[in-house]
Amino acid sequence: MKSVSDKKVAVIGAGLAGLSAAITLQDAGCEVDVYESSDRVGGRVATDLIDGYRLDRGFQLINSRYPELLRLDVVRELNFVEASRSVDVCLDEAIVTLGDPRENPFAALNSATGSIFTKLRFIGYLTSTSKQGRSVEDELSQYGDLYQRVLKPFLSGVFLTSPANVDAVSGKEIVRSFISGKPGLPAHGAGELPKALAQRVRSIHLNTRIDSLDGLKADAVIVAADLTTAAQLLDIPNVPKLASSTTWYHEVPIEMTLSNRLLIDGQSRGPVINSIAISNMVPSYAPIRKTLLSSTTIEFASESEVRRHLAIMWGVSTSEWALIAKYEIPKSLPIFGLGKQGIQSAKVSENLFVAGDYRTAPSQNGALLSGRLAAQELLLN
Repeated sequence: MKSVSDKKVAVIGAGLAGLSAAITLQDAGCEVDVYESSDRVGGRVATDLIDGYRLDRGFQLINSRYPELLRLDVVRELNFVEASRSVDVCLDEAIVTLGDPRENPFAALNSATGSIFTKLRFIGYLTSTSKQGRSVEDELSQYGDLYQRVLKPFLSGVFLTSPANVDAVSGKEIVRSFISGKPGLPAHGAGELPKALAQRVRSIHLNTRIDSLDGLKADAVIVAADLTTAAQLLDIPNVPKLASSTTWYHEVPIEMTLSNRLLIDGQSRGPVINSIAISNMVPSYAPIRKTLLSSTTIEFASESEVRRHLAIMWGVSTSEWALIAKYEIPKSLPIFGLGKQGIQSAKVSENLFVAGDYRTAPSQNGALLSGRLAAQELLLN
């Protein structure tokens, strides 16, 4: 039987799960080869540079307090810019700010987003234990305006589906992470996170598609590819549902807003889930004297419908805005539906393991965690 240091392991996929698995295995003394079908690392976490704009492939914040990021001690390498801990809520023709009362104590007193009593009761929800078989909406609908006007539109952007479709137990962990975390972005885009992790991996083969596990010269294999590829390689019959999303990037007048906060529509008057002048938060996302707006939809919508809704939310004409790019992402996140089980064994068969956020939690932390757990189980095999 080979010792750990003699094991040669193949990792399929250089997304966050694959990179985490590879780092864990290397640290244990294994020889690791990572195979990635595309020309870059990161999977869904990527950033493009177009006409001086930095465009993440899908709006995504990175929570610098995620346990796996703390474990990897990687945030210090990212030139990290923290996001505001408040959100703006569009109600009728007004915009109301709501956030951490320690930073903005008066915002909590605004009854338009729910009574102060309701907001205090919500703190109790965060410290309570959720029941199996219920949805996030089942537990939060009791909070009235706070849920309908703030939490539901905000969480729809987090889960990329209605909170009614998300299991209460797994969903609460995501909610807690946003309340207690410190989200933000690297100055050069979300894609800097996987790039930094990839620097720690000794052998990554890009543009190398693996269509069969037969013939791989390895003592063990971790399949950390996207869910569709993993299902094909491992002959998985039933796969979790995946949420889709579209991110719209517009160049908007620099004087339109100075806000660096996420804007949501508390009255759900159109297809836009959230919108943010992302370059107000991270100035390097746009050329000097330009403003880049990032907006997200989760259902099919034409650009005219998106512009109409953005005009309502921002209270300005959108007809002259330039569309910089549109990213349609059909497999944005796994949906952890009602009764979704917790973390299970990563072992598929002897010397074959699987990793991915669809096995742990629909988040960057979930992807990193799944990769580490798969590697640790392999090492114990």
